[in-house]
Amino acid sequence: MIRALSDPAGIVRLTAAEALGSAGDERALEPLERLKFSDPDIGVRRAASLAHARVAARLAEKKAVEGWLLDR
Repeated sequence: MIRALSDPAGIVRLTAAEALGSAGDERALEPLERLKFSDPDIGVRRAASLAHARVAARLAEKKAVEGWLLDR
């Protein structure tokens, strides 16, 4: 799905960004970070930005829970 972020069709990139945001896969953070600033389509940049925020929030939550569990 990460490869779809570089598809020539904007709708494919937008849909891939949304799907990656929903999946929450931390491997998508770096590609989404690049896309949210570099894509020529504002809709794709917006989708990438929202997806990046979702993945980053999930990762932060996961790390907080892991830290809490280790402190117990």
